[in-house]
Amino acid sequence: MKKNLLLLILTVFLFSGCFSFSSLNPFSDSEEKEDLNKTAIEIPEEAPQWLKDEKEKDALFAIGVTKNVNIDNIKFYQQKALINAGHNLTRKIFIKTVLIYKAYLEKAPENKVFENDIKEAAKQVALKSLDLAKVKGFWENSNKKLFARIKVDTKIVAEQIQLNSKKLFKVDVKLYESILSNRAEAELIKKLEEKEEGFLDFF
Repeated sequence: MKKNLLLLILTVFLFSGCFSFSSLNPFSDSEEKEDLNKTAIEIPEEAPQWLKDEKEKDALFAIGVTKNVNIDNIKFYQQKALINAGHNLTRKIFIKTVLIYKAYLEKAPENKVFENDIKEAAKQVALKSLDLAKVKGFWENSNKKLFARIKVDTKIVAEQIQLNSKKLFKVDVKLYESILSNRAEAELIKKLEEKEEGFLDFF
């Protein structure tokens, strides 16, 4: 049985002892997190196609990278790349979820949900989705950079959005029921798979 991604990261992390726990949390204020996410990742031309693909069928993906790889300790560097990819995937899901929730709220005749509640629900969606993500693969280039790609099914993310709606929209029965329908799930998946723009400027 395969370990889920979050457990896989934690397993090696605990034995390496080289990261703080806050570095695993994309919503923390750690400097290490800032270093991991402050620049966009450029994929080399010679990278394999699976790493360069801009879309995943029925899935959301993210890429992570780490530098100065030592082949004698490859597992450690794979974990660093996975942590970076995990941050990027979690942020992507978080932002998409916030925008989806806000779009639903615009349809409500009376807004009874606070901004902080929306963000908290989106955090839970993002973290649970990361927990259910899978590793696509690793690739190392000639400059000793190691890239990792991870993905999670959009159906899984949509289900988490619906699940957290039970708490978020409990004050509005009509809105609560509309986001839980089968039709709503299909709409959520469609929204999740739309191309994102300007996500790095969200925070």
